[in-house]
Amino acid sequence: MNKIIIGLADKTAELTPRRPAFLLIDDGPVADAFLDRFKRAKQFDPLSHSFNPLPMTYRKAREFASLGDAGKDTLTVRNGKRALVRLLLDAKRLESLVGSRSDEDKEAMSMVDDLLLSPVLRNILCKPTNFSFRSGNPPSSIVARLNRAELGEHDARILGSLLISQFKGQIIVPDFGFYARDFHASLIRENRLIAGIHTLAELDNKLRQMCLLMDKESAGCTFEDAELLAKYAGHVPHTNAFDAFVQRAMT
Repeated sequence: MNKIIIGLADKTAELTPRRPAFLLIDDGPVADAFLDRFKRAKQFDPLSHSFNPLPMTYRKAREFASLGDAGKDTLTVRNGKRALVRLLLDAKRLESLVGSRSDEDKEAMSMVDDLLLSPVLRNILCKPTNFSFRSGNPPSSIVARLNRAELGEHDARILGSLLISQFKGQIIVPDFGFYARDFHASLIRENRLIAGIHTLAELDNKLRQMCLLMDKESAGCTFEDAELLAKYAGHVPHTNAFDAFVQRAMT
């Protein structure tokens, strides 16, 4: 299912899925509540667990190559990303990735070197695998507690995307405004994103429009977001129904 919860209030109840088999990415009370409710959920600990993201499909390699570019779109970056995709499709381990002496491959390898500069990410991605994302019977649920104060925002954001790429079921992200990347639009097309955001302004235009077409809940919205939600709900501005909707959305 797809759903977005917009606002500053507690979103725990609205984020809870109808059934298990989910990946939750959080670092606070939502993670605690899910672990308490879903007793069989596995907890991913970034300081003790590791997994090998390879081999990769073409789609996953494309997403991986976009993790560290921070929005850059120079010719050098584009060439490096294409080269990295090619290298990833033929690789078995990230730390053993080897490129040629071409400028494109050098740029690709510099992207990997920058990623593995983080001791936390290097341990997670390069140590022997001790955590599985495979679905069992009944299907597994995973709670990934990513403490940004401990990991740093850069590592947490990249790790969040890596975890999402590994999991094939329902994705739940209470702070999607922090973790959202362009390629996460595929989660919406596949009908498997439950997301929380503080304000719609946290999302870029394309992703924001896609989220506004999802099922929507409000949880203490800003006035601007409440008005927009009222319009999407079909209410006419300056009517009693419109004003009542706005008031509810802001509480």
